[in-house]
Amino acid sequence: MPKLSIIVPTRERSDTLVHTMRTLVSQDYPDCEILVSDNASLDNTKEVVASFTDARIRYINTGKRVSMSENWEFALQYAQGEFITYIGDDDGFLPRAISKAMALLEDTGMSALAWDRVNYNWPSFTTEGAGNWIWVRVGKSHTYLAESRKRLAKLLQFRDGFAYSRLPGVYHGIVRKSLTDKVKESSSRKIFFDSISPDIFSALVIGMVLDRYLLSEYPFTIAGASRHSTGLSTGKGELGDPNSSAGRFLSELSREFDSRVKIAPAIESLVMGEYLLAKQALPNFDFPEPSWNRYVRRLIRRAKNSDASDEILRSASHTVKLLGLKVKVPDQVVSNGLPLPTPGMQGDILVFKAPESMVSNVFDACIVVAGMIPSPTAGNVTVSLRRFVRNMSGCFISEAKSLYRSV
Repeated sequence: MPKLSIIVPTRERSDTLVHTMRTLVSQDYPDCEILVSDNASLDNTKEVVASFTDARIRYINTGKRVSMSENWEFALQYAQGEFITYIGDDDGFLPRAISKAMALLEDTGMSALAWDRVNYNWPSFTTEGAGNWIWVRVGKSHTYLAESRKRLAKLLQFRDGFAYSRLPGVYHGIVRKSLTDKVKESSSRKIFFDSISPDIFSALVIGMVLDRYLLSEYPFTIAGASRHSTGLSTGKGELGDPNSSAGRFLSELSREFDSRVKIAPAIESLVMGEYLLAKQALPNFDFPEPSWNRYVRRLIRRAKNSDASDEILRSASHTVKLLGLKVKVPDQVVSNGLPLPTPGMQGDILVFKAPESMVSNVFDACIVVAGMIPSPTAGNVTVSLRRFVRNMSGCFISEAKSLYRSV
């Protein structure tokens, strides 16, 4: 039974962390460690972690304020598992999810597993009327073999900015630690998270060192969005506010994006920026080339559904000017802002607002969602690779014995 390191980077979010920890200590997979990496919190984070008596928990502290990527890198050096995964301090694992995920990896002998996570807005979600909503794919739980480079090349065509989450990264995914070690050894600075947004960066670089991985429709985790969320704060255009989560994130950066990319409240700018950082960190890797024209057009589309459309358009114009692209960037667009959730089926995604009497945190959300979806099943992973090898070896041995006896 391979050991798994579950890494939870955190800083001054004890009110959500306590519920994330509840989802972890309730897991029935024994051979794991829950590694909480505290980025020099000034609140009661240490006390919250200490309130859980689970022997699998380990608490570490950076000792000083560092950037997000530096905290993730700090934690990585303490991980003792053969496999690793990262989740945020307002996220959670579904009941028995670790056992199910590790069974898939052990059965197939694969080195990475990615999945379609559930999205959950905490009641503290800062947009009025958007709190306590859940987005979950229902009726599908197949697991497939996916080709990393094909999916990475598709991501860099910018048809879907969020496609990075279906690559084999460490955030809301499980990867063999030997893969992060391989990247680290190949890196120009001998670190893994040579990045600004470590979740996106890890998906890009693991996708470069791994041919195939498991991709599951079963949502082993819930990605929570709370009042603390840096991604939410960035999407609302708060990068310039030093008191916001996004502003603090920006002020602590130890890296800079390539000059061709101006950071903006759009996932596309982060994907392109991290791609260029990855290419710089790993100069001997043959990364697929991105489409700059599609990148700019995608930014323009993103601006039409953003609370910070002007900032996104300025980022698009910046790239067009530096590269001399022939893409017309409008001075302004009519933006409807971030759309509010609407209940019902959106394709195969069920969107609903959970009553707070039933769901008031990510632990509750994990319990509810787990009861709505079937257990993970095999799609094109119809036969375990490891079991196939064992069976074939058994056949060969049996045939050899028969041949020996006949002689």
